[in-house]
Amino acid sequence: MSGFERRRQEAESHLKMQMMKEMSELMRRTGLPPMVVMREAVRAIGLIYRETAAAHREPACCPCGWRPQEACDLEYLGQALLEASRRPRARDLGGMQVLGTA
Repeated sequence: MSGFERRRQEAESHLKMQMMKEMSELMRRTGLPPMVVMREAVRAIGLIYRETAAAHREPACCPCGWRPQEACDLEYLGQALLEASRRPRARDLGGMQVLGTA
């Protein structure tokens, strides 16, 4: 595993844990159902994208080199949401359900 992939997985794990903690707290405190809280979480991600993109519009604004391309970026984020929301496929035979005997 590359250093980038390791850092990406660590970031994903951290964000998931923090978001789950905050969403659970919000549902407990407000009584809102999970889909309402999840929708608001997705809306918050959209607002964060908009603010981050606005901060990166000027060529010399940030040394990271990212230049927002709204249509491509939003498609990329939407695809990530779809992929993460779908049931994962079994990656190997050890994780598959046994259906019979041989």
